[in-house]
Amino acid sequence: MIHSQAIALYENLLEQQEKAHNETLEQREAEKMWIYQKRQELEQVQNGLEVILSKCTSDSKN
Repeated sequence: MIHSQAIALYENLLEQQEKAHNETLEQREAEKMWIYQKRQELEQVQNGLEVILSKCTSDSKN
């Protein structure tokens, strides 16, 4: 009886560990996606600034 309880407890712990591991993986993927989106936004801002700066420098030459 004690042996089967120990096995059941161990299986339960393994299931909890697997669940926590999967949640961590999902969280990492979500964080990667957030970082990717922010990088895209920063690139758009950078491109916009480059356009503005090039326009300013060309306007100042005229």
